[in-house]
Amino acid sequence: MRHALRLLASCAAIAAGLCVGPAQAFKNIEGCDIVAFAAPSSPIPISPERWEAYRQQVATLLGDPSSPNDLRGLAFALIDIEKRLLAPEAGSQAYQDYLTSDRCRLLDKLNARAVDALLDEAAQSTPASVMQALRQVTQAALAQIDRIVRSARFRSNEDRTLMLAGYYCFVAGAIMSQLPPERQQTITLVDFGETVPCKDAGRTG
Repeated sequence: MRHALRLLASCAAIAAGLCVGPAQAFKNIEGCDIVAFAAPSSPIPISPERWEAYRQQVATLLGDPSSPNDLRGLAFALIDIEKRLLAPEAGSQAYQDYLTSDRCRLLDKLNARAVDALLDEAAQSTPASVMQALRQVTQAALAQIDRIVRSARFRSNEDRTLMLAGYYCFVAGAIMSQLPPERQQTITLVDFGETVPCKDAGRTG
């Protein structure tokens, strides 16, 4: 239980002091695709070399001593790396087919205990400075989710699901980047929390 509550306690502290910024901070629905495409049976094959380059690029970004000083800027830079990983496939027919298939899923809810455990697992093979920044940007994302859940008004449950999925998927993609390559191939979205089909959430791209 202590592990499960660690992130939530940190989130509450961050939420109190986090200033309102661009709506897209800590939000990238494609983070869920990154988790899905790491599986050996992925409909979108990504070479081991590209996965390693992605992991190293994220580690370099997170390891920059100035990164924790601007968590929103760090989040935007992290999203840029995530999008560049998927860019070669973004316009392909295979990607479009995936988005409309039953295999495409989004996170509908995060499991705090699971998120904490995956962060601890990543820490076993990741430099401390990188993990510090990863934990901080993850906590900031969860704080933003908490603020949205408490204050935002949505036109429908579908709108709510799609909006929050962007933040949940960002968290999953960020953590995924620092798991060992062999572990990345076995992780699925359900390891992070509850999921919903993309089409049920109204995702069109």
